[in-house]
Amino acid sequence: MKKLFFVVSMMLMSVATFAQQGTCTAGAHASFLLEDNKNIGVGAFVGYELIDNVRGVAEFDYYFKKDYTSAWEVDLNAEYLFRVADGKFTIYPLVGVNLFGYKWDVSGYSDSDSKLGLNIGGGVEFKLTPSLALKAEYNYKTQYDGGSFLKAGVVIPF
Repeated sequence: MKKLFFVVSMMLMSVATFAQQGTCTAGAHASFLLEDNKNIGVGAFVGYELIDNVRGVAEFDYYFKKDYTSAWEVDLNAEYLFRVADGKFTIYPLVGVNLFGYKWDVSGYSDSDSKLGLNIGGGVEFKLTPSLALKAEYNYKTQYDGGSFLKAGVVIPF
């Protein structure tokens, strides 16, 4: 698990080092698994606008232990940004890849697994000030027979 956190940290830092080439964003969000066990998690992300209206985003989410199961995911997404209402709202579809893993532990028996899969979804950002926005996002992930996720959080452009 320590190796995973190290790799994710390095990915997020490498995205942030190119901030002078375009608009960077960072933030945090709550994640809600909308499927069977309806778990809740927290996450952080870093985004970089590679070219006009195309943003790359790296994010990590951790889902708290529920029904003996905890989970995590690493996402790498591309978002196409539609800025409306003079930039106050941003609407975006997204597509990407992710690595989703879980650990199940009950009465001394444990099992874990991780799988690579695809993301598809979309979201909206609402700019409160030039340095703060709120976001809501929906993702469908293809691993383990598919799953729907809802995320809500804050975005800080820099």
